[in-house]
Amino acid sequence: MSEATREIDFGDGQPMPGGDIVHGDALEIAPTLPQGEAGLVYIDPPFFSGRKRRNRKDGPEYDDRWAGGLPEYLGFLRNLIEGVRGLMTRNGVLALHLDWRCAHHGRTELERLFGATGFVNEIIWSYKTGGGSKRSLGRKHDTIHVFANGPDYVFNQLKEKSYLAHRYGFSNVEIHEDERGLYTLTNLRDVWDIPALRGNQAEYTGYPTQKPLALLSRLIECFTRPGDLVVDPCCGSGTALLAAKLAGRRWLGIDAGEAAVAAARRRLSHPGR
Repeated sequence: MSEATREIDFGDGQPMPGGDIVHGDALEIAPTLPQGEAGLVYIDPPFFSGRKRRNRKDGPEYDDRWAGGLPEYLGFLRNLIEGVRGLMTRNGVLALHLDWRCAHHGRTELERLFGATGFVNEIIWSYKTGGGSKRSLGRKHDTIHVFANGPDYVFNQLKEKSYLAHRYGFSNVEIHEDERGLYTLTNLRDVWDIPALRGNQAEYTGYPTQKPLALLSRLIECFTRPGDLVVDPCCGSGTALLAAKLAGRRWLGIDAGEAAVAAARRRLSHPGR
């Protein structure tokens, strides 16, 4: 049996971590997988950067160049979203991660497929890495569009720290303190200040476009429950899969790159490294 069509073990349907990584084209593989099981599908596709990205160690890793230009890219994006939607549960959530180049196009495609009522959140991932421009403001954020299949999607209200200039006299507000100062706990907002990865960090694999574990951990915690299935059809080095595994979710990754699949499998086999 080929790797693309072999049976996928999700932990025998039990509410426990378990999963697999499949090498191949997500559009070909998705129809062969169990339909209607994913609580969250996270898509981190090429960004239409026009560049060929290189792995720090292994040479060329993935090519984000499109001979047919924007129409070819948007066709790919549309087919990918449509192709993986069948994996979602009746109230499952899809999160599409893009940047300034095509985030607006991505939202248009999601609204076309899910309808405007399917919109849940536009999450801004804010970071401070990279250079600037002499002709525009610094482009220092990515966008994650979150849409749901139905109205009863999972949403866990998380908290974040809101720092204070001084101690206010509100009797009904609990004030905490850490090394940065005084803070209160507020409901998590849709702008997430999470540092991008640096080459000297332990979790950095050298894989191009790798996202920080903290980002995916927060997303998964927001929109899934323990035991839910998380699917990443462009899994790269496996960050979303690792976040799912550590959070007690089931996971399934797909990637067309052999080096990406090998890197993700190594990472999931030794999550502490």
